[in-house]
Parts: sequence; C-alpha cells; structure tokens
Amino acid sequence: MPATGKAGVVTIGATVAECTTWQMDRNTEPVEVTAMDSGGNREYLAGLFGWSGSFTTLKILNKTGSQAAASFDVGATQTADLPRLSGAIIITNEPASVAVDGRAEYGYTFTGTGACTAATA
Repeated sequence: MPATGKAGVVTIGATVAECTTWQMDRNTEPVEVTAMDSGGNREYLAGLFGWSGSFTTLKILNKTGSQAAASFDVGATQTADLPRLSGAIIITNEPASVAVDGRAEYGYTFTGTGACTAATA
C-alpha cells in the first residue's frame, strides 16, 4: 500500500528528529572491466555501495561531524510495504533557515558509513 509523507519518522541516535522532509540516495558505482576481448562493448562490475541524503527538522540536533545511528521510516510503523532504512551516518552540513513569516527549520546533509539496511516487518 502506498504511503504519504505525513507518517514518516527519522531517528538519530535515540532522538526522534521532528522531521518535515527526508530523502536518501543509495547507489553503486560501476567499475569498468572492459578488455580487448569485450567485443567492442564496455563491461562493468558492481563497485562499492554508498548512501547519502538529507533531512529537515524543526529542532537543532548539534550532530555535525559526529557519527550517529540513524533510521529513516517511510511510515509510522514498519510493514512489508513500508520499510525502515537504517545505518550509521556522519552529518556533514547543518544549515538553519528562518523566515519572517514562517518557522525555523534546520537542514542536514549526511553520508552513510558502512551498510544501509532496508528492513520490513
């Protein structure tokens, strides 16, 4: 069943981050292994896996430069359709934004270190 963003949860360490948005990119960089016997076609192997992303919260976390356990839930509870992505992250940037007619928000970018697991209930 599809989910809406209103049920998503981000947890950094033991702290629920009061998130308004989050996004994550999980990727693998291909390693070229083309040789003279490749028949004129490029050939690749799966390379190292990596992950990174960003999230915006309503409170400051003071975690820039430190490693923390993190989990990113698509829904309020895990189900087979709504996974939890989790692993260790290093927060690399922590900008704050305040508008005269809006709320204060704190944006974070992160790089995952080690494995990122995608678990379902």
